[in-house]
Amino acid sequence: MRIAATIFSSVRNSFLALLILFLSSAVADFALAAPEFLLDMTHRNPGEGYPASTFVNPHFLAERGYNGQVIGSIGGIQTFDEIAPGLLAEGSVERNWALQRAATLRAQVQAAHDAGIKCCAGTDMILLPKKLIAKFKDEICDSQGRIDISRPKTQEIFRALLRETFQRVPELDSIVVRTGEVYLQDYPYHAASGNFSEGKRQGGSAILHGEQSHIELLNIFREEVCEKLNKIIIYRTWSFGPQNFHESTNYYLKVTDAIAPHTNLIFSIKHQQGDFHQLTPFNPTLMIGQHRQLIEVQCQREAYGKGAHPYYVGDGVINGWEEYAWLMKPGEPRGLRDVITNKLCAGVWTWSRGGGWEGPYIKNELWCDLNAYVVAEFAKDPTRTEEFYFNRFAREKLKLSEADTKKFRELNLLSERAVLRGQLTTLGAKINVWWARDHFFDEPDLSDFIKKGLVEKAVAEKAESVAMWRHIEKLAREIHFADTNTQEFVEVSCAYGRIKYEIIQQAWTVLLYGKSGDLSGQYDRTRINDAIKRYDALWLEWRELAKHHAGCASIYLEQGFDHKTGLGAAIDRYRLITR
Repeated sequence: MRIAATIFSSVRNSFLALLILFLSSAVADFALAAPEFLLDMTHRNPGEGYPASTFVNPHFLAERGYNGQVIGSIGGIQTFDEIAPGLLAEGSVERNWALQRAATLRAQVQAAHDAGIKCCAGTDMILLPKKLIAKFKDEICDSQGRIDISRPKTQEIFRALLRETFQRVPELDSIVVRTGEVYLQDYPYHAASGNFSEGKRQGGSAILHGEQSHIELLNIFREEVCEKLNKIIIYRTWSFGPQNFHESTNYYLKVTDAIAPHTNLIFSIKHQQGDFHQLTPFNPTLMIGQHRQLIEVQCQREAYGKGAHPYYVGDGVINGWEEYAWLMKPGEPRGLRDVITNKLCAGVWTWSRGGGWEGPYIKNELWCDLNAYVVAEFAKDPTRTEEFYFNRFAREKLKLSEADTKKFRELNLLSERAVLRGQLTTLGAKINVWWARDHFFDEPDLSDFIKKGLVEKAVAEKAESVAMWRHIEKLAREIHFADTNTQEFVEVSCAYGRIKYEIIQQAWTVLLYGKSGDLSGQYDRTRINDAIKRYDALWLEWRELAKHHAGCASIYLEQGFDHKTGLGAAIDRYRLITR
């Protein structure tokens, strides 16, 4: 009996050991398996070419573990011979232009496939040749001249557009659909309405009937592309305003619940409720409903320097931003770590480069690269922490020592806090998060700070940010980078950040005390004039930095967005009042 018991115990222990080994292996395999979709996009400013970036190269993306690239557009590649034979005549400039665009897209698809990854082309909705709109205007446009997807002829044309797209570029894997914005800078022969507006930016032109317009579009995409062609549709929920597809759970569910799930139909949602801004909650439409979702993460943020200075997003995107302590309720999802393993999550796509308009134009993409690397690596294996991937980037990509890795992390985490305090606020006052964006400085509306008696605290908060930037500058000089170009760029870009945020500090000082004086009739001339003097000196310092360092990004303008009157004019008002 003892022998039998011993044999049984041995067999049982061996079985348990094998079972544990199998389960450990399975868990490890699961943890290391890449998500179904890990995409990257280098977004180009409308009207401009792609930036000089390693992220444009699909072979680089494949090496980083991405399995798809968002590049190019299906916009403009169709001749619509099926709907209107001869409309774009053989040899015409419009037809040749369309065929050239198709050839360009085919080359982009081929390049991605040569690297072993998928190619996903974007499109704005609804974009049609002006000649086609003119021919069928009465059948496709509403009384205001807007293209209406609810009309039968519009749907017929749209189905033909999709069929021709894949006839011209049959290898294309996916279409990424945007309905919230239409840009016409690259489309000399197209329009987004029957009015042929000369405006190059149009919002939401496809969505004339709210949720119903989305449902009609989605049904056509699902039937023509997902079912008939077995191709993928990535339908972005991006649109404007708080009561819309992107931000409203009720709107999202009303649309998506009306569409039967399909393996080739995926919804793409920005991780924040609204645009990629601080002081913006985590998106409540993530991981609800029945459909699979991709999570969008911008790594070169147009509102926060575009990579011209450090602005680390990995911690905030993955773990939740500092301000979520007061913006969000306990237990609510705050970052990728809370949703990445949800069964509805089909993956992540990073905007490694791009977003916004014009500059700053960067010459070194280190800060963008760091952001993209950490987010993508976490998406591939969320069993590790954000800090683990950050440190791996510092040690393996930058060859930093353990001591310098700690300083590099301190520098980057401090950039999050310095940007929030320097450009926005932690004081609870209302502030337009778009007041400083791209390379534009608008005049910020600071009335709520004055109304709430926060003038002194706001000035102190801006000084706190500058102190953080000075420490960032110090850390940059202390870290030893293996590459001399990287060393110079880090030091110069940290100085760039300090100058930028000290300019903001002085500008806010002028405007807070100046506007307070407008109300009381009594101006603190000494504080205002001292701030203006320092403001002027900082602009000179910034120009000198760019002049003497080839790797320095282009600097900001004293103008508002679209080159409208901005910060410079606001400061000049108080020069006159207080001199």
